[in-house]
Amino acid sequence: MLIPGDKLTDQGVQCCRNGNTYPPVERDDDMAGSKLPKGISLRADGRYMWRFQYGGVTYSGYCKNVTEAKKALRDKKYEVEHGISGKEQAIIMDAWFPEWLNTYKAADCKESTLNLYRNVYKRYIQPEFGKKQIRKLRGDMLQRFVNKAAGEYSKAVASTINFLLYDSLRQAARNGLIVKNPMENTTPPKFRKREKKGALTEEAQKAFLEEAQKSVYYPLYRLATLTGMRIGEVLGLQWSDVDFRKGEIHITHTMSYIPGRGQYLDEPKSAMSRRIIPMEKHSEAYKLLKDWRKQQGLQRLQAGQFWKPLEGMENLVFTTNHGTPHYDMNIRTDQRKIVARLKEQGVEIDTCTFHTLRHCFATRCIENGMDVKTLQMILGHSTFSMTVDLYVDVMEETKREEMKKVAAAL
Repeated sequence: MLIPGDKLTDQGVQCCRNGNTYPPVERDDDMAGSKLPKGISLRADGRYMWRFQYGGVTYSGYCKNVTEAKKALRDKKYEVEHGISGKEQAIIMDAWFPEWLNTYKAADCKESTLNLYRNVYKRYIQPEFGKKQIRKLRGDMLQRFVNKAAGEYSKAVASTINFLLYDSLRQAARNGLIVKNPMENTTPPKFRKREKKGALTEEAQKAFLEEAQKSVYYPLYRLATLTGMRIGEVLGLQWSDVDFRKGEIHITHTMSYIPGRGQYLDEPKSAMSRRIIPMEKHSEAYKLLKDWRKQQGLQRLQAGQFWKPLEGMENLVFTTNHGTPHYDMNIRTDQRKIVARLKEQGVEIDTCTFHTLRHCFATRCIENGMDVKTLQMILGHSTFSMTVDLYVDVMEETKREEMKKVAAAL
């Protein structure tokens, strides 16, 4: 494109600003008389410039014709967005983190885990580092940040923050966005010791279950104390998972929730979480599920056309009187109300979450002499040490009682 003062000669275009003469511009036939693509412009010297921004950084280049400029623009965008370009070291954390999460972590993480990582990043990491260029992150500033997080938040939150920073920046270094992962210059902080959430005493457990019989969620509470199932596993249980003939409960799904998507059946928490829980015929758990199946059938008849289960969840064991799954938040609210009523009655009980009921099951198992390795498999713990660490206090008391029996015999 000529500007005022430029001269068109036989040799090409003579620029009025520097006196240089440039050869005629190679034009694409398909661009003759048409508008240039977005991100491409024609310079006064006859070259085509491509230009775009990503992660707060501007990228640009020059080509002799539109076809080459389009290809260069497209290739550079791909390199930048996929972390394979040499200039990406200027990218900001807000641009790199979602790229790392969606490209590198999505392959081996459940959607619920990815959603957890997004929430932790948005709430804790983004306010501090979101607008900072990753090449400017130093070990000392990251160390102070993770130290502060370890002192203020739970071990679960603080360790997740530490992991997200380390792993995302490690991948950035592998991609050449930064020379070295600055988190390698940090020391893992001393996380706050997790406060053990113990089980209820037998008396408190009995009082809770008696009071809970007034609740629509009673069958869920009782099944948890009889099997040790997690809340997501109970909510995601389907009738096809209950084998009355063999006396088994198969854990194959867990109920998950993500804003925007709603409730959905997900894979179990880990490989060990996919398990079979024995259920003796005519045991309380067996009778409870048999009775509930009849009750649910009656609810379905009464609801008629208003029985509307979610797609893919037509066979859930525990549902509302309209066939839809229960929300775990409603269950938590109900448990708090039960505990409040018990306190008003003078019952000694501090708290009781659904996970407390799982602890109650495990504690009663140990108190009655169940082998810890067997308990690990029933609970679906990934490691043996996880079971031991949680119930070591109970096992110590059990060992003491067993030693008393031995001492008496000797």
